[in-house]
Amino acid sequence: MQLLFVIFFLEPYSILTLPVRCTKIEFYEGGIYLIQENNRAILRVDSSNSMQNIPVEGGINNRIYGVKLAPFSIYLNMMGGIFKLFLNSGFIENIYKGDVVSFVINDAEEIILMDRLKKEILFLDSRYKIRLIKKNFNVIDMDYFNNRIYLLTRKEIFVLDDYGNIIEKIEIPEKKEKIVVDEKIYLFSSAQKDVLVKGQDWKKIEIGHPIIDLKATEKDIVTLSQYGDAIYIYNKSDF
Repeated sequence: MQLLFVIFFLEPYSILTLPVRCTKIEFYEGGIYLIQENNRAILRVDSSNSMQNIPVEGGINNRIYGVKLAPFSIYLNMMGGIFKLFLNSGFIENIYKGDVVSFVINDAEEIILMDRLKKEILFLDSRYKIRLIKKNFNVIDMDYFNNRIYLLTRKEIFVLDDYGNIIEKIEIPEKKEKIVVDEKIYLFSSAQKDVLVKGQDWKKIEIGHPIIDLKATEKDIVTLSQYGDAIYIYNKSDF
């Protein structure tokens, strides 16, 4: 597969320097949530760039591999499985035990996850009980958008519905580690400067700095710098 074209070195229209180094970025209800490098707190940045620390208690020192936001709670992918952090109390509950590659939360607030050792996609209901298992998958990352689950593998993307049915398979032009989906599909790898974008066709976009995470909002593409000390914000229309 060939890329349609390449756009070189897009420039951000805004840069926000962070007071601590962070490893992951997520958006929820107008706020930016970042996992601090020491994993002992989550940094929340609001629309006025005011910053608030949300502590992660309980002596947890393991690296946080992923984070998802929900009303009154934050879900964390860490060594040992999926944990739920209750914002009001600070209590942490282990809701799934396993080696989780990636996970998403669907519109019904159910969790879909990839278990590395089992090579299975597990669909958990609202009580965190397994309601569906899809076997023999080797997924690198996943995302969820518009009632569809996007599973990134080494060669293609599998698009599933909430019942595990395969709706579409999308061939990818080159291997990437991470996937982000909204109206378009964005693929990238940590410490690299290029992003693969699929609208009607694939294209490669070069940006001026290596990134470790990327998220899409309604108007912007937001990236976290390689060292986790700055947020770069780009016009989404440039992608």
